[in-house]
Amino acid sequence: MRVVLAMLGSFGDLYPMLAIGQALRAHGHDPIIAAPAVYGSRVAALGLPFHPLRPNFPPDVLMGIFGDPVHGGRRLLLDLVFPHARETYADLMDATQGADALVVGELIYVARLVAARRALPWANTMLAPATMMSALDPSVLPWFPAGYHLRHLGAWPQRVLFRLLRRQTNRWAEPLLALQREVGVGTGDIMFADKFSPDLVLALFPRAFGTPQSDWPAASVQTGFPFFAQEASPGTAARIDAFLAAGTPPVVFTLGTTVVHLAHDFYQIAADTARALGRRAILLMGNNPPPDAPADEVLALDYAPHSLVFPRAAAIVQHGGVGGCAEALRAGVPVLTIPFAFDQPDNAMRMSRMGVGVVLPHKKVTRESLARSLRAVLDDTALAARARAMAREIDPERDMAATVAAIETLQVSPAQSTRRMVPSSDR
Repeated sequence: MRVVLAMLGSFGDLYPMLAIGQALRAHGHDPIIAAPAVYGSRVAALGLPFHPLRPNFPPDVLMGIFGDPVHGGRRLLLDLVFPHARETYADLMDATQGADALVVGELIYVARLVAARRALPWANTMLAPATMMSALDPSVLPWFPAGYHLRHLGAWPQRVLFRLLRRQTNRWAEPLLALQREVGVGTGDIMFADKFSPDLVLALFPRAFGTPQSDWPAASVQTGFPFFAQEASPGTAARIDAFLAAGTPPVVFTLGTTVVHLAHDFYQIAADTARALGRRAILLMGNNPPPDAPADEVLALDYAPHSLVFPRAAAIVQHGGVGGCAEALRAGVPVLTIPFAFDQPDNAMRMSRMGVGVVLPHKKVTRESLARSLRAVLDDTALAARARAMAREIDPERDMAATVAAIETLQVSPAQSTRRMVPSSDR
């Protein structure tokens, strides 16, 4: 089965596709990764075929977008995704020549058009509950976070917000809507109908993180988090082992692969806070300058796989990306989440609601607030117990097998393009 796995966005969007690609290959299939050219060498290093996909998402542009909690979504869609719809469509048409199925990430809004022209069954991957657009399971909307607190009134406040969002995104999406009209495919409702496949919608998170809802798309199948296995360099692994062997479990601080570029003085504050609490720390810092701190108390690294350091931590401080949340839940370690934008505030809320973490808004981070919040995480034995219990429910091999099996159904009995979806007005 020749499967094209297409994505746009950051490493947080790429890694799940790489994990699925490796799993499909292990099951005897022929996966192809279609992604921005900047990721080509990383894909090639895994031995997976690669096809470039425009736009190329310059890293400096992504940094600014991901650091804008209010307008980041508008900038992403209006400035990057929708204006390049024709380029994405053309590249994906090339990538799917001879393919048996198409699997796409959140930002591939041309998938329905490509699938129709190629007569391909297709699936889209939803990495976090917020992307399912459910009015019955309200999410924290970064552009209007107060809306979440209206959930006690029922679904109608979320439906009102969704109407506003639908109207606005359709205005931004005019280049894509024009392409839909030319191809003769699509309803004109980009965010609440056309992005969802009638064949398969993969909800790639566990029920504890987001429970299935009756207003999810009809073709939804929930499996679990896709974990992409990475290895540290031998030198980095040796440094980590030596540091861990020399003292008590540390607090691990990370801001992911994109938000890390917006750290400013966060890592110095993190090092100072850990030391003030009598804790050692591991800092995953990217290219930020190392803090002024004793090397036996603070280990500063540009990068290390979360799977290597999270299970050996006393607590984790992270930004709320779904990949980091998944690794923290798998590790069974309590979490302090400092969300910035997009789905991060909603993911942070869900970690808190599950009883495995505490939330600190990024605009309120000071030495005092960070120390207070981190102490609350470290001192709460019930929090740690719930984190360990949650880890026992996560089975990456089982969940990935379910994801592969769901994709294989596209080959067995592909849905017809006319299959009825849950009406967007019902969500």
